[in-house]
Amino acid sequence: MSEPLYRDPAAPVRERVRDLLGRMTLTEKVGQLNQRMYGWHAYERTGSGHRLTDAFRSEVAAYDGMGALYGLQRADPWSGVTFADGITAANAAGVADAVQRHMVEQTRLGIPVLLVEEVPHGHQALDGTVLPVNLAVGSTWDPDLYEEAAAAAGAELRARGGHLALVSALDLVRDPRWGRAEECFGEDPYLAARFTEALVRGMRRAGVGVVLKHFAGQGSSVGGRNSAATELGVRELHEIHLAAARAGVRAGAAGVMAAYNEFDGLPCAASRYLLTELLRERWGFDGIVMADGGALDRLTRLAGDPAAAGALALAAGTDLSLWDGCFPRLGEAVERGLVAEATVDSAVERVLALKFRLGLFERPYAERPEQPSGVRELSERSARESIVLLEHDGVTLPLGFSLRRIAVMGPGADSVPGQIGDYTAPQRPGSGVTVLDGIRAGAAPGAEVTYARGCELVGGDLSGVPEAVALAASAVEPGEFSIETGPSSDRTRGTALTVTR
Repeated sequence: MSEPLYRDPAAPVRERVRDLLGRMTLTEKVGQLNQRMYGWHAYERTGSGHRLTDAFRSEVAAYDGMGALYGLQRADPWSGVTFADGITAANAAGVADAVQRHMVEQTRLGIPVLLVEEVPHGHQALDGTVLPVNLAVGSTWDPDLYEEAAAAAGAELRARGGHLALVSALDLVRDPRWGRAEECFGEDPYLAARFTEALVRGMRRAGVGVVLKHFAGQGSSVGGRNSAATELGVRELHEIHLAAARAGVRAGAAGVMAAYNEFDGLPCAASRYLLTELLRERWGFDGIVMADGGALDRLTRLAGDPAAAGALALAAGTDLSLWDGCFPRLGEAVERGLVAEATVDSAVERVLALKFRLGLFERPYAERPEQPSGVRELSERSARESIVLLEHDGVTLPLGFSLRRIAVMGPGADSVPGQIGDYTAPQRPGSGVTVLDGIRAGAAPGAEVTYARGCELVGGDLSGVPEAVALAASAVEPGEFSIETGPSSDRTRGTALTVTR
C-alpha cells in the first residue's frame, strides 16, 4: 500500500496540505487550531526523568491531535517551574521528543505538534542563555549584531526541540507608564523595523519560525495600562505602529500574535480589517495569526457565548488560539451555523502549511542534545554595546583609587533577577553579578561600600527609606560631591548610587 501524498516530501506543500485536510474529520481540524494547554502541565518529573501526564494524553485524545503546545520548557515565577521540577538543557530534547513521539505514533493521522516557546530575550527556559531585553538591544544601534544573537538563540531553541519563537518586536514605547516598555526596541518605528527584520532573519537561519508580538498598537493603550483600548487613528496606526510588522512580514515571519488591545472599537483578535484585509489581502501574508493568552475568552461578552466568540475570531482571521475555551468549541460553532467549515479549513491549511515548511513531518524529533556554542559571547557583546552613558564628569568613572565611600541603595541593586529583565527563567546559584557585587569588586582596596534596600519593588512600605537617606548622607562630607543614578523618589524604585571622593 503506497504512502499518502501528504507523506511525500517531494510533493508541493500546497498539495500535501490539501491531501491531509481531505482526510481529516471536523474534530481533528478543530484540534489543529487549539493551543489551550500549558506545556508545563504536559509532563512531570519522576525519579528517573520525566513522564507525559494523563492530562496531556487526554488533551490529545479529545481531538486526536494537537495544533500547538505552548511553553513545554517555560520556567519562571508565573509558571511556577523551577530547577526542582522543570526541564533542563540536559533533558530538554528527550522530553520534546517524547511529546512528539506520542503525537506521531498515537494519533490516527500522525500529525506532529508545533512546540511553541517564549523567546523574548533568549529562550525562557532553564539553562537558556539570557540576551539583553529589547530596550537595551535597540540602544546598540546594531541590527547585524542582533541578527547573530537571534540566530544563536534560535539554534539553542531548536536543539531543545522547539519550533516557534514568540518574540515581542512590534510594540513601541509611546507611554512610559506602560509596564512592558522593556519589550520594545524603542519609540521609533524605523528602528523597530530594522531590528524586527534582523530578528526574523536570524531565527530563520536557525530553522525557527518567529511569531511577532503584538499586532497592533499595544504600546499605545489608554492610560499606559496593558491590554486597554487604544485611541489610534488609521494614519497613526500605519505610519507609527505597523512599520515593524510590515518589515517582519517581508523578512519571512512565520506568524503574528494579535494584540490584546482594541482598535476602532474591536479587539485585535476580532478585527477583520487588521487580520484579513490588511495583513493577508494587502500585504500578502500567508503565515498564521495566533491569539494572545486568553484573549478569545474576552470576546464572549461581545459575541454572547464561547462558541460564538470563537467563530467571531476565526472569521476575522485568527488561526490558532492560546489557553482559551472558545476555539475548542469551533465544532459546535460550525454545527450551529455560526461559521462555515470552509473558514475552519482555511485556518487549518495555514497551520498545516507551517508544519510542512518547518519540516516537522520529515524531522519531527530534536535528538540533538548538544547546545550550540557562542550564545553567551554574543549576549555579553550585545550587553556591552547597549550601555549608554548619559553624563560623565571625567572623574567619577571608572571607580578610581581616590574613592573612599560608596553608598548603594535600592531593591534592584542586590538582585540578579531584577537586572536581567522580565520573561526570564530562574538562574542557577552563582549565576550573574549584581550591581552591588560589581561595585564592590570594582572599588579600590579599602574603600567602604555600604548598602540599603530602602523599599521593595512593589507595595507601599516606606519604612526603609530613612535608613537609605541616612546612608547616602553619611557618604557625603562637606565640600565633596555626590552623584546619584536612578530615580530616588518613592514612586520609582530603581537603584540609587551615591559616590563620594
